[in-house]
Amino acid sequence: MPNGSPGGSDERTLPRLALPAMYTLVRVRPGDHERFRWTGHIYDISETGMRFELDAPVEPGTDVVVRAMLPGVNSITVTACGRIVRLHDEEGDCGPTRMGLAFTSFASDIDAANLRKYLIDHMTQFERVAA
Repeated sequence: MPNGSPGGSDERTLPRLALPAMYTLVRVRPGDHERFRWTGHIYDISETGMRFELDAPVEPGTDVVVRAMLPGVNSITVTACGRIVRLHDEEGDCGPTRMGLAFTSFASDIDAANLRKYLIDHMTQFERVAA
């Protein structure tokens, strides 16, 4: 299975917010399915994408829909479409697989605005991830 984006480049441009994975939840479904098939945890998120884990890898290049439940006093749920851009674990590793997702659109302008506000409000509470 390919492990990363073409040429191995890292295209992140915005700061990512590290999240306490045990308090996050992401539901994932293939873009052409109605029901969410997988459940996992989010490691970090930005306005352009996120890193999360699922029990089984999803092939890079796959379009998916995610519903991200983010922790905190003012917890929020964001629904977005995106594309799996990389796998962070080595093939054959036991346990969940970490994946990188680039957002392609949000379910609504409200989802995008809520994520932006959440990131601004929490950048000091949680840790920023170095690019």
